[in-house]
Amino acid sequence: MWKKADKLVLSPFGSTVLSNVSSSYSGRLGTIFSSTFRAREFEQTLKSTVLLPAKKAKVDLPTMLEGLPKSVPLHRGMAGLEEVESIVTHGKFGAGKYTKRPASLDIAEFIDKPKSSLLLSTSPDPHTVREYMIGFQLITAKGAIVSMGLPAVFIRPQTARHVDVELFEHYQKVINAAVELGNRTQYENIFDLAHGNNETTVILGATKQDDWRPRFDRDIHSIVLVEGAGRILSGFTNANTVEATTIENPGYSKRLMAIEVFSTASGEGAFYDKYHRTMTKRSQELGLIEGDQRILTMSDASALMSSPKYLELMEQHTTTGETMVLQSVPRGIPIGSEELIEYVAFLIESNPEKTPVIPTDTTSSARYS
Repeated sequence: MWKKADKLVLSPFGSTVLSNVSSSYSGRLGTIFSSTFRAREFEQTLKSTVLLPAKKAKVDLPTMLEGLPKSVPLHRGMAGLEEVESIVTHGKFGAGKYTKRPASLDIAEFIDKPKSSLLLSTSPDPHTVREYMIGFQLITAKGAIVSMGLPAVFIRPQTARHVDVELFEHYQKVINAAVELGNRTQYENIFDLAHGNNETTVILGATKQDDWRPRFDRDIHSIVLVEGAGRILSGFTNANTVEATTIENPGYSKRLMAIEVFSTASGEGAFYDKYHRTMTKRSQELGLIEGDQRILTMSDASALMSSPKYLELMEQHTTTGETMVLQSVPRGIPIGSEELIEYVAFLIESNPEKTPVIPTDTTSSARYS
């Protein structure tokens, strides 16, 4: 809980976003700044901050979605503006109330019930985010879309269903048992649900103690604040338009490397080794990795994300090209080993598109200090 003596620190990007969120609430932010003290503090902070340009327009919904940046791979739609406030004030996705969710890495379960504090939904398709943005906001009719680069670690459900078959088979049994016990109203085929799920699921950590969360000040390219979307979907208005406010982040920087896993399962010993070999073979047969490679595990991801050497390379560099996606390593490299760190560092250092991050005055996201 923040103390009254805490000082609010906002970057120009954060100030501009919250200023426009505040105007959407008729001058008062809706959650974190609901107290008179916080609202007054926010007003004082804005007076000393130079706001960024905000592009405002009334457009039809398809045009707005088509106008989302093509240069970034992912988008996240949000119903209401509370999550936007949380991202700005905490400086990252998946913080605040999001941490109160159950901590589960079961990707099959998350496809069926997206309620984990360790996983976050994003989409490469701008049209998919509309469903998240609209949600059930039929009265307030407010929402937002965040466009962002690839995260530190992620998994794609459509790929996972083909690689970690056992996990999905197990969860199918869970669904079937729930229906038979009367705890669920209808059967669902989890493989079909995954097949129709085009999301890129961000992995926020292997445990609640990890912090692999995308950062507000560096990983977000832009935010579009939207009003009217709920009314359009529900037929509350005849005019097929929304009020869109677009704010770009001058501090956005592509990640040099992102880690893609094909399974969120982890373990050790002979049984898991066999399980891992089976998933690696499937990945090779699907053409996802080469024959002399093995897939990455959550233990590999944890080793890299806790390595000072790897993190320093990520912090100090970006790319002039596309983000490198690490999906596999030579099969002779032990899981989670120092050899893994050295191999990945070699790949990074060998990338001709690697370039230093240029510091800006937006490197401090909104926070209380």
